[in-house]
Amino acid sequence: MGQPARRASLVPALMLALFVVPGVSAGESGHPSAGCGRPVPTTAPATLQVGGRTREFILAVPEGYENESPHRLVFGFHGRTTPNVKVRAYFGLEAHSLKPTLFVDPAALVAADGKFSWYERGESGDKLRDYELFDSLLEELGETYCLDLDQVFVVGHSLGASFANSLGCARGSVIRGVGTVAGRIADSPCSGPAAAMILHNPHDDLVPVSRGLHARDSALAQNGLEPPARPCSPQALNCECYGPPDAANPVVWCPHTEDTNRHGEFYPQLWPKEAGQAIMEFFDSLPASHQ
Repeated sequence: MGQPARRASLVPALMLALFVVPGVSAGESGHPSAGCGRPVPTTAPATLQVGGRTREFILAVPEGYENESPHRLVFGFHGRTTPNVKVRAYFGLEAHSLKPTLFVDPAALVAADGKFSWYERGESGDKLRDYELFDSLLEELGETYCLDLDQVFVVGHSLGASFANSLGCARGSVIRGVGTVAGRIADSPCSGPAAAMILHNPHDDLVPVSRGLHARDSALAQNGLEPPARPCSPQALNCECYGPPDAANPVVWCPHTEDTNRHGEFYPQLWPKEAGQAIMEFFDSLPASHQ
């Protein structure tokens, strides 16, 4: 990733200005990207050059895509041991999309132990998170497809959830909402608000619930919200909402109790069966923009 990742704090403030369609103002269509009106690609791209590396991703373009209609963009980030193609399947996000949406599932870096990682060590030993991949994908897809830049969302599970939570803070100025299961968050300044739905099993022994609570509390601070919370849907996931019913950037905390995988084994870090639908319904419920 190199030095551009260190300058990442400069990117969010500039990103919208770089590739929003000139002369198009916000309104019912949000902020259309520069790809609106451009020829429809004959095939969906699958690789991108980022920091001198070829990075792979899966892009799902909805049937009947129209280059004049701004679409939502949802990123899906996988965990340490499961590749993006499998995670895309069990996330189940596309099946519950009620609005025109593109879904992109990037592939993480491969660490020295053969497992996946959303960061690498810099020369000084500090973590360089893979934010440049997000920035590059958002820019490239915005140039190629007709996106609503007010409707960019990130989803993640386990290590991917930790990355998505952290990204939602660092790129809050361009991310509308976050949906995660079993993640933590990196402490850093946030660039703007981002609504968040955070699911975490209290019995998770891989990412302790204290980490999830810290991610929740960070999201509350990011969005200027405070307790108390109120019970809200989906009740099957024990969700509780922070902020008034008309909050532009609500935070939903769901300490779910689903802990048995499809093999009947105790695995409290699993992706709950209803998580994909719940997250997409949460995104659907949000006002069109941060404000």
